[in-house]
Amino acid sequence: LPVMLAALKMIQAALPSAKVKMVMPNPSLVQIAKSLGADLEIQTGELPWALAEADVAIASTGTVTMECAFFGVPTVTLYKTSWLTYQIARRIVTVKSLTMPNLLAGETIYPEFIQHDATPENISQAALELLQNPIRREIIKVQLAKIISSLGEPGAAGRAAEAVLSLFS
Repeated sequence: LPVMLAALKMIQAALPSAKVKMVMPNPSLVQIAKSLGADLEIQTGELPWALAEADVAIASTGTVTMECAFFGVPTVTLYKTSWLTYQIARRIVTVKSLTMPNLLAGETIYPEFIQHDATPENISQAALELLQNPIRREIIKVQLAKIISSLGEPGAAGRAAEAVLSLFS
């Protein structure tokens, strides 16, 4: 969160007219953000409505990136953790990307910054590039639509259950 907040300050300095909103899943995280000096609109929950209005997002590399993809929002992703956790994880995790839409596409769609590369400068520069390049945002939206359509129609859990049950018939 401190890296994201610093990146947001850089974005606001470069684009003073940019409207910035942070979405937190619960009130306790809102309080943490405020204690770290977050001087912006913070919303609790209702991520789909925020994404429906967003031109660009900044998000951690978790499942939220799939929500961003579903809503067609170009996103800058990051993952930064403690030194020890990072050292352990990099020996276990063997994927080329930690961002799910990038993994599903087999290429980099969302700019991704991991550990030491997850700096306010890198994140703000990538976000500003997306904000100032509507053609690139549209290309990313097309790529995201392909990824989402490749996942199939809603109801995957039901189809999986039917497939399993058919093995016993």
